[in-house]
Amino acid sequence: MLHRFIQPCFITPLCLLKNRLRGLIKYVFLLLPLLSALPAIAEEPLWFEVQTDNRYRTRFFISGNPLPAQQSKLRELLQKHLSIHEAMSNPRMNASEWQRLIQKTPQEISDLLATEGYFKTQTTLRRPDATQAEFHLMLPPAAAVKQVNVSISGEVQQPAYQATLEAAQKSWPLPVNSIFTQAAWTSAKRDILAVLLRDQFPNAKLTRSQALVDPATQAVMIEIAVDSGPAVKVGHVLIQGLQHYPESLLRPLITLKTGAPYRQEDLLTLQNSFMSTGKFRAVDVIAKTDQLNPDRSADIMVTVTELEQYSMRIGTGASTNTGARVVFNYTNRNLFERGLLWDSSVRLEQRLQAVTSNITFLTDEQGYRDSIQNNLIRTAVEGQVTTAIQNGVRRYWGQPTSIEQFVGANLLYEFLTVDGENSQFNKAATVAYGFNMRRLNNALAPTKGWIFNTQFQLAPLDKLSDGRFLQSQARLQAFYPLTESTQWLGRIEVGSITGSGRVPATYLFRAGGDQSVRGYAFQSLGVKEADAIVGGRVLLTGSSEIVQWLTTSWGAAVFVDFGNAANSWKDYEPVLGYGLGARWRSPIGPVGVDIARGQETGEYRLHFNLGVNF
Repeated sequence: MLHRFIQPCFITPLCLLKNRLRGLIKYVFLLLPLLSALPAIAEEPLWFEVQTDNRYRTRFFISGNPLPAQQSKLRELLQKHLSIHEAMSNPRMNASEWQRLIQKTPQEISDLLATEGYFKTQTTLRRPDATQAEFHLMLPPAAAVKQVNVSISGEVQQPAYQATLEAAQKSWPLPVNSIFTQAAWTSAKRDILAVLLRDQFPNAKLTRSQALVDPATQAVMIEIAVDSGPAVKVGHVLIQGLQHYPESLLRPLITLKTGAPYRQEDLLTLQNSFMSTGKFRAVDVIAKTDQLNPDRSADIMVTVTELEQYSMRIGTGASTNTGARVVFNYTNRNLFERGLLWDSSVRLEQRLQAVTSNITFLTDEQGYRDSIQNNLIRTAVEGQVTTAIQNGVRRYWGQPTSIEQFVGANLLYEFLTVDGENSQFNKAATVAYGFNMRRLNNALAPTKGWIFNTQFQLAPLDKLSDGRFLQSQARLQAFYPLTESTQWLGRIEVGSITGSGRVPATYLFRAGGDQSVRGYAFQSLGVKEADAIVGGRVLLTGSSEIVQWLTTSWGAAVFVDFGNAANSWKDYEPVLGYGLGARWRSPIGPVGVDIARGQETGEYRLHFNLGVNF
């Protein structure tokens, strides 16, 4: 009896489970046709339309699973480059022209999409009428590279040029399984040649370039043959176009040595050396690589266009740091008929007034560049008024685009008033040393690389200064691309003063403003003294910023800044500033406009930046 009682308790659930499984299987079979249709539903074609004010309209339906990364590109390609879209906005469009363009469009679509790797696109024209046309596109699979044969011949095959040969071989950017597009194909051929053209082989050329597409499989077979030509050396450097300067004054600018290996980078360095003198409107440096000398050297021709000898300029503007400004500038580019560059200015701003004079000598035969500075500067910031007279000399050497060093000496006289009451006279005679290092992919608008600047100013003599001290300062900026359209920028700056308790305000540190901690007024961060803010003996500021480029020229930024100045590291308390901004890649460098909030004050401030701070 016990067995009979227990048995139904086990058998009944099993029977129910079997019955439910049978029912579930029946429903699955019924749903199979619908399930098989789900991919077609999920794969809804990409579509868009173009319409003009005069009621002409085109519609496009794109099927065939275009790559997600290419969908917007395909849409833009068809919108911008089809003849029918250019003609639709023409008020003279008539019925016969409209019909002609409709019939012409399928072939244009096929040609355009082939440049993006979609060969033999099938285009169907549906429901055309007097003002509308509908195109259905069926894309084939995107063409992919299946085989690559790259051969490089010529003198580069010799053991002495092994590094250049390997660099050229590794530069090929279209590996197997990569998507084949016209732009990528053109860029790949340019890239492999560029390695040779830059380094001793300016006559390198493609002797064969072929990309065969199998229409059945969309597989691409690539064959590239490159002839490096002979290795070229530097010949004689000739200068033409000079009118007011003797050639002997400019010869020290030429660092190219006859017989040295030819490199395009050296030609750019030579061009920058001439342009940095401030005497020329344009400088062209051309190597006559098509007319080699018997020793296989190429003469270098430097063609200059001089600026006017004297110029006067008046400019107006505004800065979120120092307010509205008017600047009067006078430049003499051939002072004493010795090629000296004298640049002088009078600068009137709301919080800063300055009279400056700077005389720059041409580079001498040892590669030194000397300058003499004389400045009178008055600043009124955060309750402190400083009037400083400075006279100094500096000597630079090295390359401004890579590593540059300087030594100098400076004599400072300073009149200081704090909060309109305490007045003080300071003086200091200092010697300085500094160096600047740059590794950037673009000098005006870098997206990758770094800049490092540091300098030390020492007041060694009590007789010439109010006390002995050493000012040390360093700044590092970094640029890194997170993606093709996203960039990270970082900055950190540190400074300290050791030695005497009596240090002129000019050498003390403050923070706040456009190039420091955004969200705070210019030089408003420092040491509190009565109702004023004065400089401190230590400084630490930094920034982290991400820029998302929305187009090739415009982007949006989000950033966080921190920092402060204090009398000692024990008293140092950093503050935060953060906000949003807009970026524009202008012809003269990056331009930024930011709205930042200072966490310490709760205030919002507008900041404006032009260029990279070197």
